[in-house]
Amino acid sequence: MARSILAATAASLLLSASAVAAPERIRFLEGPAAAGKLSPEILALPVEGYLSAEERAGIAASLPPPPAAGSQAAKAEDEQFGWLHRAANDRRWQVAVEDDLSLYPRFTDQLGFRIERATTPALVALLNRIAEDALAVAADAKARHPRLRPFQASQLARVCGRAVPPKPDPAAQGTGYPSGHAAAGWGAALVLVEAVPAGAQAIIGRAVAFGQSRVVCGLHFPADVDAGHFIGSAVLARAFEKPGFRRDLACARREVEAITRGEAMADLPPCMVSP
Repeated sequence: MARSILAATAASLLLSASAVAAPERIRFLEGPAAAGKLSPEILALPVEGYLSAEERAGIAASLPPPPAAGSQAAKAEDEQFGWLHRAANDRRWQVAVEDDLSLYPRFTDQLGFRIERATTPALVALLNRIAEDALAVAADAKARHPRLRPFQASQLARVCGRAVPPKPDPAAQGTGYPSGHAAAGWGAALVLVEAVPAGAQAIIGRAVAFGQSRVVCGLHFPADVDAGHFIGSAVLARAFEKPGFRRDLACARREVEAITRGEAMADLPPCMVSP
């Protein structure tokens, strides 16, 4: 239990870090066991997004600030937080804890297959590059809009990744807005909708629940999640302008179609994935 708590906390802290935290980021994106299957050489390889630094900064700058303290929007958000966090039953809490630990495996039921490097390498590469962009934008936006996380602002009964809920800390560094998990999750969901259009409704529904898990966890306010969704949507919209992204998406779609036909990767002709 203590190890899972530490892993959850590390994942939350490192999502906005640079690619030097590759093993931790891979564990979150691809699943807890994924990094252990990769060689040190592969783990050391940098992941490059599709967007330029200027494009990322532009998205971060376009994100509106969180609700002002004492405003009607803030009061409405507090009511929504209470409904999602305080009223969550034990089953919903467990889903939120698992959502805190990993991303791609959380869509397995909706897709009907697991997202893994061994079977869907092009899809994993595509998702990881979009995640790199989304998390970089989120990190930039966090610096622009410092906001306390719910557990820093008030005493909560439980918080994901913490054996004992921490005491409120109004002087803490504000890293709550936007949610990096929500940004990466929404970006991944939009990619999956493009790759597996038949599962669009189920994928989007799961992505909404994944974002709400951040509120259930006590790690984000609802507006933080909404801002993450804004980032995921903006990143994908800009990525579609890139020939490399469109080429990579075509390769990912081919993998998915092969899986549905029961074909093996070895049976497929090579597909050129952008570097």
